[in-house]
Amino acid sequence: MDLRKTLSLASEVLQKDQIAHALIGGFALAVHGVHRATLDIDFLADGSQKDKIVSSLTAAGFTLRQSTNETLHFTGVGHLDILLANRPISLQMIADSARAEHLQVNVLRPEDIIGLKIQTYCNDKSREFQDKADTQSLIRTNKSLDWSRIQKYADLFNEWPTIQSLRDSK
Repeated sequence: MDLRKTLSLASEVLQKDQIAHALIGGFALAVHGVHRATLDIDFLADGSQKDKIVSSLTAAGFTLRQSTNETLHFTGVGHLDILLANRPISLQMIADSARAEHLQVNVLRPEDIIGLKIQTYCNDKSREFQDKADTQSLIRTNKSLDWSRIQKYADLFNEWPTIQSLRDSK
């Protein structure tokens, strides 16, 4: 499986069909200076376009493996996970994303990735160790973070003291 091929094809399909999306997950971490192994491509995409996302990606050769109100999981061409942006805060994350020209895709800001990491580990304790490690790595490699934005996300889950601890640890 070629992750770059999966990334390129999925992004091209979503762009062609004018579905707002941005890269998250391991590839997005790499764009922001954090390198770790990953087995799939992850996007945040406009949840109001869920049916269109499914039809567009399946027409391009992806196979829908699992669907919930919050996520879509595809296989076939490659492993692809879509986190559905169903709330104004996550739709704003997509709107604020920036283009990574070398990948030809928009990528979430590091602050927004941290926000998603907080949400994920609070909702799934089995992800806590990796998501906190990713958060700490993003903090260490990105010196000009918008801390008020990060605090806004952390406060949603009462995690600001945890994030401060990750920020302040050497």
